[in-house]
Amino acid sequence: MKWKYCLLSMSVLFFLSCVKEEGGGGLAKIRGKVFAYNLSSDGSIADSAYVGEQKMYISYGDHSFVDDEVRTSFDGSYQFNNLNKGNYTIFTYSYCDKCPLNQKAIKMNVLISEKKQTLELSDFKIFLD
Repeated sequence: MKWKYCLLSMSVLFFLSCVKEEGGGGLAKIRGKVFAYNLSSDGSIADSAYVGEQKMYISYGDHSFVDDEVRTSFDGSYQFNNLNKGNYTIFTYSYCDKCPLNQKAIKMNVLISEKKQTLELSDFKIFLD
């Protein structure tokens, strides 16, 4: 009789270990673009375009830290690959004259609900110094 309880316990532990959480190892993707405004010395917009080499960050689930980062390509595009279903926060930093250290985080909270889903996010709009 004891071996049945042991077998049942091991089966439950095996099943629980197979549950995937947010993070890497999956087949889903999140992608988008970053559009930047360049400010002149008087604070007006001098120029604007999709921007390359902008750091983009992702946090998995309810993490308060960066789990991964990528940089935008020459056309402002970025992509996070190999994600599992779950909640994610995508963010980058924008120039902000009245903010601490002259920057503020621009964030999007998203949900991957399908195993092979590709989420196409709206453009991040940022200011450059």
